[in-house]
Amino acid sequence: MDKLTPEYIDKDVIQGSSALVLTAYLMRASEGDGITDAAMTAIEYAKQADVPVVLTLGTRFLIQEDPSWWQNFINDHVTILAMNEDEGEALTGFKDPLLASEAALEWCDMVLTTAGAIGLYTAGYAEDSAKRETSHMLLPGAIPEFNRYEFSRPMLKEDCETPIKVYAHISPYMGEPELIRNTNGAGDGALSALLHDLSANTFHKANVPGSSKHKRDGLCYSSFSQVCKYANRVAYEVLAQHSPRLSRGLPEREDSLEESYWER
Repeated sequence: MDKLTPEYIDKDVIQGSSALVLTAYLMRASEGDGITDAAMTAIEYAKQADVPVVLTLGTRFLIQEDPSWWQNFINDHVTILAMNEDEGEALTGFKDPLLASEAALEWCDMVLTTAGAIGLYTAGYAEDSAKRETSHMLLPGAIPEFNRYEFSRPMLKEDCETPIKVYAHISPYMGEPELIRNTNGAGDGALSALLHDLSANTFHKANVPGSSKHKRDGLCYSSFSQVCKYANRVAYEVLAQHSPRLSRGLPEREDSLEESYWER
């Protein structure tokens, strides 16, 4: 893949997609490799068609080599950033994943941060006049009561007349698997849930354009809180098996969960 060159990037495929997903590894190719130029071509095609660009950081060691370069890159090209707490610290200097998520919002529109045993966070923007208060307990943290508006839907900052920052958090589903077989792919699993929700929004808008859901241009179909729940559940399934590739879909409902979980 490192030898991939820009002429192999299909413009129609990129511009007809719900998102362009990239890993940070693509942007630091060795001399003579074409993959970085190919990735930048894909990014330009996506930006021309307002297709969200999603970047997953991959490893803290790559980011900490030159965090200011990555900050500028994210600011110039990225819509949604996915990272774990170590990558977030390397990028922003904040060890607290909530503060790292907040800092990253200065460069992009939405952040998904996985934090191991702490769970995961989503952060982003919503329109102040459309914000929705949570019915869950308000959570303490470096940003007091940070989840107050977690029932809001994510939006691009530029689409908000009066943008506000919104955060949500969820602890590991079922307290994590009894036996964690492999942590590989858990963060990617969480990101896949976010991408599925983003794609669902594109699909719904194309098929039900008159829905009240689309009076404002939302980035995702669901709220920050719902995306957290969905991402959390997928990550659990990945952790509980040997391979990061899921061999079956998630159940519609599960008897092991109390009814209130589904009502949320």
